[in-house]
Amino acid sequence: MIIDGKKYFTFEEIRPIAVEQMRKEFKEKNNVIGHKFLGDINKLFDNKLHIGKWLSNNGYVRIRKQINNIRQFYYVQLESTI
Repeated sequence: MIIDGKKYFTFEEIRPIAVEQMRKEFKEKNNVIGHKFLGDINKLFDNKLHIGKWLSNNGYVRIRKQINNIRQFYYVQLESTI
């Protein structure tokens, strides 16, 4: 949803995006000769703690906002001022 030029995501909307990016970063980081990940990559990072840490590290802020008389948490990416 876009309000005032900012894109708001619910947790259900942003979860697949975050999980996909975390798994991609993990594969790139651990793609070293001689190292093989023996677990199931599809079970990694699929909890609120890992997703929340990834979101905060990538500039997302959790905001509680009321839209259409429903108060819900939304995630908004802040603009970088650098």
